[in-house]
Amino acid sequence: MTQTGADLEGANTQATSGDAVSETEAYGRARAQGDDAIERTCMVCGNKFESEGWHNRLCGSCRKRSVAAG
Repeated sequence: MTQTGADLEGANTQATSGDAVSETEAYGRARAQGDDAIERTCMVCGNKFESEGWHNRLCGSCRKRSVAAG
């Protein structure tokens, strides 16, 4: 099932129990199942780093170098 923007907006406004914040509320969108923040290996230098999810494959040092290079 595909969620529309209206569906996600409704999910963002739902109350959560306790102090916990749902991932939809924290990121403004639902994360794919298995897209977890885990320790990964940088694709450039090979060092281990705490990844934010599937999209995050470069460590902070390599990401800064990549942005500076243009």
